[in-house]
Amino acid sequence: MKKVESSRIREQIDETGRIIEKFGLSPMNGRIMALFTVTDSPELTFEEIVAFFDASKSVISNSLNYLLAHKLIDYKTYNTGRKRYFYLTDRFFVVYFTEVLSAMTELREEVYKTLSKRSPGHPEVSSRILRWIETANLFEGNISKALEQLKKE
Repeated sequence: MKKVESSRIREQIDETGRIIEKFGLSPMNGRIMALFTVTDSPELTFEEIVAFFDASKSVISNSLNYLLAHKLIDYKTYNTGRKRYFYLTDRFFVVYFTEVLSAMTELREEVYKTLSKRSPGHPEVSSRILRWIETANLFEGNISKALEQLKKE
């Protein structure tokens, strides 16, 4: 990896990492994912990642193992040695869109139950809840289509 020490690049990685954290990743996992999106290198070694973050080897190792286990990154080796070269996979959006769909379905089912138990005394509230469910259905449909497309690629 080229020595990318500019504060602008580091700020970009921190900002992107904070956004990725919103998908449920730890701060270091988010920063590592962000590093892969910002660097020009298609793959990075363990040593390059440790050096970039100036973090302990165990912290980086734990993060890489988590990202590998969740198939957000993968690695390859070359005949030249035992070094592993890590790279991003296409699974990030598949994994998280699937989780969003699951949560959306579960929430929608629970809201349906709640709606069926509401008294008819305040139809405007029930009407708002129905509109929310319609919007959730539309959202779910669009994410499902996007997921199907990602899985085809």
